[in-house]
Amino acid sequence: MNSKLKINYLLIPLFVLITASAASYFADIGMVWYKTIILPEWAPSNSLMVLAWTIIFVLSSVSLLIIWNKYSSEKTFSLIIVLFVLNAVLFVGWNILFFSQQQMSLAFFQAVLLVANLTLLIFLIWRFSPLAAYLLLPYSTWVLLSTVLTFNVWMLN
Repeated sequence: MNSKLKINYLLIPLFVLITASAASYFADIGMVWYKTIILPEWAPSNSLMVLAWTIIFVLSSVSLLIIWNKYSSEKTFSLIIVLFVLNAVLFVGWNILFFSQQQMSLAFFQAVLLVANLTLLIFLIWRFSPLAAYLLLPYSTWVLLSTVLTFNVWMLN
């Protein structure tokens, strides 16, 4: 048994933590504005959003670790990693567009790109590890909900 700690056990959670911190930073910038806009009645509370994103980030980290540790020799591995990184960029970008720039329409289209990215990611991962793909399902469900919410907020304001 190999007792050495693999570097990816540190780098992947660090990457996810940096992504979450960047998104949170841009969300905090726009929080004063966010409190002034009209939200649908079904909009989740801030505490539910924090809980959901915490769970999503943990599950996403585990999914990426499974793929990295068991399937790095697969020919689509590089594409999967690119899609994970693109996902992080799109996620942070949504926070910039929506909260920092208050560009609800652009944020909606960014959210659609995020849904497409996640769908492709889950599809590619499924072939190698259904478990790793399943771990991304709460994320994709939440992003779909967030996309609908973004559209509704855009229409209400």
